[in-house]
Amino acid sequence: MNRGARKKSRSKLARAIGCAVALVLVCLGTMAQEKGGLRGKVTDTTGQAVAGAQIEFRAEAGVLVARSGEDGSFAVEGASGAGVLVVSFAGFGTVTREIRAHMATDNLQIVLAPAASLQRIEVKGTAEDRVPATPTSEYAISSEAIEQSGSLVVDDVLRQVPGFSTFRRSGSLFANPTSQGISLRGVGASATSRSIVLLDGVPINDPFGGWVYWARVPREAIETIEVSNGGASDLYGGGALGGVVNLRTRAGDAAYGNLEASYGSMNTPDVSFAGGVPFGKWSVSAAGQAYQTDGYIAVPEDQRGSVDTAIGTGVLAGMVELRRALGERGSAFVRGSGFGQSGKNGTPLQRNDTTIPQLDLGLDWGSHEAGNFSVRVYGSRELYHQTFSSIGTGRDSETLTNAQTNPSQQIGFVGTWSRLFAEKHRVAAGVEAVDVRGHSAEANYAASADVDAGGRQHTFGFFAQDAWLVGHGWLVTFGARVDTWNNNTGYQDRTPFGSDTTTTVNFPERTETAFSPRVSVLKSFGSGTAVNASVYRGFRSPTLNELYRNFRVGNVLTLANPALTGEHLTGGEAGLSQTLLRNQLTVRGNFFWSDIADPVANVTLTSTPTLITRQKQNLGETQARGFELAGQMQVTSRVQVSAAYLFVNSTVLHFAANPVLVGNFLPQVPQNQFSVQASYAAKKWNAGVQARFLGNQFDDDLNTLPLGRAFSLDAQVSRELGWHTSLFFAAQNVTNDRFYTAATPVYLMGPPVFVRGGVRIAWR
Repeated sequence: MNRGARKKSRSKLARAIGCAVALVLVCLGTMAQEKGGLRGKVTDTTGQAVAGAQIEFRAEAGVLVARSGEDGSFAVEGASGAGVLVVSFAGFGTVTREIRAHMATDNLQIVLAPAASLQRIEVKGTAEDRVPATPTSEYAISSEAIEQSGSLVVDDVLRQVPGFSTFRRSGSLFANPTSQGISLRGVGASATSRSIVLLDGVPINDPFGGWVYWARVPREAIETIEVSNGGASDLYGGGALGGVVNLRTRAGDAAYGNLEASYGSMNTPDVSFAGGVPFGKWSVSAAGQAYQTDGYIAVPEDQRGSVDTAIGTGVLAGMVELRRALGERGSAFVRGSGFGQSGKNGTPLQRNDTTIPQLDLGLDWGSHEAGNFSVRVYGSRELYHQTFSSIGTGRDSETLTNAQTNPSQQIGFVGTWSRLFAEKHRVAAGVEAVDVRGHSAEANYAASADVDAGGRQHTFGFFAQDAWLVGHGWLVTFGARVDTWNNNTGYQDRTPFGSDTTTTVNFPERTETAFSPRVSVLKSFGSGTAVNASVYRGFRSPTLNELYRNFRVGNVLTLANPALTGEHLTGGEAGLSQTLLRNQLTVRGNFFWSDIADPVANVTLTSTPTLITRQKQNLGETQARGFELAGQMQVTSRVQVSAAYLFVNSTVLHFAANPVLVGNFLPQVPQNQFSVQASYAAKKWNAGVQARFLGNQFDDDLNTLPLGRAFSLDAQVSRELGWHTSLFFAAQNVTNDRFYTAATPVYLMGPPVFVRGGVRIAWR
């Protein structure tokens, strides 16, 4: 054999030996994973072992849980195959690690970095920037939980979170959008929210009125919903008195496609889709949703007249995003979205419709030396239109009283920077600026005049935060924000019908400055116990809707008030979290309190059998005191049960202008709220059930219009057919509990049992 032949022979032998060794290593790795599960160690950025970290291995077969020991080591027995490893610990950013089949899993090293109590901008697809697992006041709802709820609209899913409520009990599928102001922990809501709602860090509260169009974000585009109870003005400024709801859309790091199509009772067709594909450094994604419902008649049968018709909505929404990766830790995106809604409000003359186009720009970039930078720029225009009427005696006639057009526009900017210093300090800072313009052009038939009122608002804020890992298991967070709010160019033009004479009133310019500090302390113990406490202040400026727009619901007229000032909250909380039953059960409890000075409320001026007149006023001072309890249990790898209870006493403390209101309960805030959910997930079958109970609440400040209690039981079941396709059946209000949602002063009822069935396609 010549030298060349021997060389080729040795080369073939070396390749064969290499392949054999690789095969042996793969087999050994597979055997180790199948036999010993996942093993590793959890440390913090200083190298200290983290005892008591929550370990979850999520695979097709179910969820396996474990907890790290005193030396930080962990073992998830029985884990095999591909899946996702999720490691979390109170006060630290959650780490998500993909586990592939046949990879070595006997020495995984997990490093947890301290995280701020909240992140002002949530970077899509970056696990280390996700909201950390804190003991008591934060809740996460996954896309799987959204699916298992069987709910057609997102706000119905959120009602499983303790303390979440909207101004009216009915969901956005049937309710007028101005009734969708969000409240958390009993701070109260009217049309305006006292909590901020974000889409990947961009506010989506209505800029004119503060309410929320929940269908603006297609349901299939949502990856998770994160809810943070408690004041958060130190980062988010005005509007976050009660907390924050963040909708996170799906990341486009891999191609995916989701589709749900269904048909339900009350002639309710629905389709929602989302999909995306990466190509090189670029990715593109799109999502859309369309539904309509004929609805139901809300007036009780024994009180109906010939003017009473069904309430219902129709929605068309969509968004397209183009994203480009910038190095290993950066990306830039542009996202355009459009939304349209039309509603029937219960009589032939009462209708509403809305159109909103929006453009969002984002940039995220980071390095180990410089830290992480994020910028969001957004702008939108909105046209809202609504008609109002008065109802005659016997409800057999109605008269058009108002026809309003409310155009508005906003442009906003938020920029943040954060960096880890000395492996112990997560320091963050940022600036935010928002400009809103809008007016209410109204044909007031009752007053025989055209009335046009509006103005412009500027808000500028600067905030900073330091999350300090003081010692082993201790995290102290200091944060503060300074905001300047300016209201200018306020006016009211009044022109009598048939006249060329216009009376103009120019309102004086007003400026307020608010300081919103926060101090939080979190202590974690290796036994699975964590305690925390926080004190904070916050503020909210009145919206253009509260300042300038009058509106009417039934025979209740609410007047605007251009003299309103900002609200200021002082609050705090303390809580405990404990893991029990070999990490299968987590129980959380939290006591909280908040006092709001000068809250904006609907105050009754006069009341007659044919008309109740109210006005937006600064209501002296209100307080909310209470506690929340929540528990979650992984009964088996396939069965999970959770429950939550909230008690809150929200009352008026002081109101010199009308002492009669002192001691009254805040409208639309029940003292007792309870929810329970159970889910079953198998390879082919998936099922979920959730129940919600609300105690009595009042519809008015005088506490003369009680709504009573409310109960709703929802369920869904699905069966996988293969090819990423499944069939499902869902039902809401299974018990057909017809609870009251409003008193105008005629009592209105919530929807009857609502059933639908359809098909889901999920591919990734």
